[in-house]
Amino acid sequence: MFSSLAVSLLVATLAAAAPGILTIGDSTVTDDAGWGKGFCADTTGLARCINLAVSGTTTVSWQSQPQYSSMLTECKNANTYATIQFGHNDQKVMDTATFASNLESLTNKIKTAGCSPILVTSLCRRTFSGSTLTDILGPYSNQTVAIAKKLDLPVLPLLADCMTYIQKLGKPNAMQFNLDYPNNTDTTHLNAMGSRYFGRMVADEVKKNVPALTGNIVADPVLSAKIAAGTL
Repeated sequence: MFSSLAVSLLVATLAAAAPGILTIGDSTVTDDAGWGKGFCADTTGLARCINLAVSGTTTVSWQSQPQYSSMLTECKNANTYATIQFGHNDQKVMDTATFASNLESLTNKIKTAGCSPILVTSLCRRTFSGSTLTDILGPYSNQTVAIAKKLDLPVLPLLADCMTYIQKLGKPNAMQFNLDYPNNTDTTHLNAMGSRYFGRMVADEVKKNVPALTGNIVADPVLSAKIAAGTL
């Protein structure tokens, strides 16, 4: 009986110690149009991997969603991390200084709730001028990097990684990630293949930049090599 009780207590202790991850952001993080589902599929040994991203939201409007309350509850669980990626919708309605202030405020709220924040720069849009990938999210991603440095938090350079990969890949192949492929009117959101590739990109950055979660990332050397080489 004692042995069984000891084993049960050990299992419970190990389960309680397992980390959890929340993914917070706009539509480019959601399960149905972003990289969140692909990222969670690349994890192992987590207590939970919960997507709290909401389409159309900014650093401000996300806080009025039910997912904000869910974050407050989930962050009470020990050893819970939260990836935070905004910018796509903020860029439409606020300048970079306001975005930085709002992102810092939201990040501090998430940290105060009990989570360990991980900032993520925006997923790039797959828009081209001729054969050159264009970008208007850079100034907002620069602010994300600056806030991470100010708060001494890890930051995942998804925008830079995305732009490097898509530029190598070229426009015809990049369109295959579009949510509405082959119509290709939506070069922002991701289909299932896009979620897999860019979820992998985020997972590799977590493994590189968040040592505490290295053991929770499942390696996929074939896909990682394709991303590094700029191929499908």
